[in-house]
Amino acid sequence: MIVATADASAPPVPGFVESTFNPLVYQVAQRCLSACPGDGARTAVVLASMMGDATTLDLGSRRLAAGQAHNPLLFMQSTANAVLGHISREFGITGPLLSLSTLDDLAGELFATARVLLEDGELDRVLLIGVELAGTARTTAAHRELGTEPPSADRAVAIVIDRDDEIFQPPEVAPTTGYGSLRGLIDLAARTRGTQP
Repeated sequence: MIVATADASAPPVPGFVESTFNPLVYQVAQRCLSACPGDGARTAVVLASMMGDATTLDLGSRRLAAGQAHNPLLFMQSTANAVLGHISREFGITGPLLSLSTLDDLAGELFATARVLLEDGELDRVLLIGVELAGTARTTAAHRELGTEPPSADRAVAIVIDRDDEIFQPPEVAPTTGYGSLRGLIDLAARTRGTQP
């Protein structure tokens, strides 16, 4: 199992603007896939986020409401699959690319999806990516309405699960705050690396 983390210091990705969402996703994917190269035809990628790329969505909405010219890059990158397409092209991944949104147990959803995908004899591994951005006014209100914890900073965690890893039970959620829906993945990353998040 390979684990990588990233924060808002992730460098920009060509073709993606304004938001740290896509650079975070790209950086953790690049770290995992470079550390553990494999057959892209036998690799799946699953990205999960509770609120998605709120920065891009909010910027696009504000520009539209202000009557400003539409930026086609914002439209393209507002879907999480845009960065997955970029990653698949760069690393030669032709297996399934999936994006999920969940209201609470992000780690559990990712591990459950990995389990289902690895039942397919044509796949050997799954790259799981969890990403959340620090709250905007809109996402903070949504978290308040849902009774969930917003993350305190932009973060991403990626884990490569191989068919023979047998690690499909998500970790117990640590009693930490500030990580939002990523806390289970961050706890697993810290335990795997033997460090604190």
